[in-house]
Amino acid sequence: MGRWWGTQKILVKCRNAGIILFFLHSVCIPVTWADEPTPEFLIRQVINTYRSLATYQVTGQTDTEITDFNQGGKVSQLTHRFTILMKKPNGYHITWEDDFLPYYQAKQGAVWNSSRQAYVYNQSVGGYMKIPTDFVNLRSCAGVSTGSTLILPALFFAFFPEQDTQLSMLKDPVVKGREEVDGVQCYVLEGRDQQKVVTYWIATNNFLIHQYALLIDQPNGREMDLDTTEEEAKADLRAQGLEPTKERIKHFIRTLEISSKALKQLRSRLIATHHFSKISLPDIHSVDLEFSVPDGMPLKVDLWGRSSISLDQDEELLGVKEE
Repeated sequence: MGRWWGTQKILVKCRNAGIILFFLHSVCIPVTWADEPTPEFLIRQVINTYRSLATYQVTGQTDTEITDFNQGGKVSQLTHRFTILMKKPNGYHITWEDDFLPYYQAKQGAVWNSSRQAYVYNQSVGGYMKIPTDFVNLRSCAGVSTGSTLILPALFFAFFPEQDTQLSMLKDPVVKGREEVDGVQCYVLEGRDQQKVVTYWIATNNFLIHQYALLIDQPNGREMDLDTTEEEAKADLRAQGLEPTKERIKHFIRTLEISSKALKQLRSRLIATHHFSKISLPDIHSVDLEFSVPDGMPLKVDLWGRSSISLDQDEELLGVKEE
């Protein structure tokens, strides 16, 4: 799939991509670098480990710090909690909730598949929706879930190509030594992913990731190629299980245009970290993967459909409306 879909306030392929950023945030004890594995060996071991697992469970929290240079360096602190339960070949139950209401993100959301049908739920838009494939469901929600549906699932599930995982695409990786995270000795692997500095804390005893961090510093805004053709828009809409009507295509293309303008004006530094805790490999049954949709939340054909009025409001709020 060429582009990610979504309809958040800053929609960049995946909803609000470019705002979801992560960096290290733990008190760690550095040790010597002697006899550390090579980055290539460590990356291969991590991928092999997750691909070999039958099940995986974790709870976690993401702490994010955003410095807005357009507002004189104003700093905002954001907290995001998540749970991940996965079972091969395609079972998952991933939930998240936030202590803030930014950028049209859901205060609560979920994706799940008990092995029969993939679904996404979003509290802020008041409903849930069927998604045709697990790949689209998990990848397209990476932004609104602050990475919970992508970072580990992409390593775990075989329907994500190994070469496309964030870990595989790490540029100039370096093993920087070892540090403790919650009493667990971890290798510290650092590298770059496009404009981001990425750090992984990987357990020395079993190669599971205990912490993931990312930093993007964009004091001059961010240029992204979000141009899309009508055919690409049709393909993305079909991937969501939506009929590519003229109105949906028009709104899809316009949303990307608004996002591109907003990113050019977004001058910020975002640093945050995913902290994974209570990691386990339990027996998981189909019933464990079911999600109970809150009462009153309807099943929608198009969960993210937007009107021209809504897009006009986005342009006003983002300050990118042309006079």
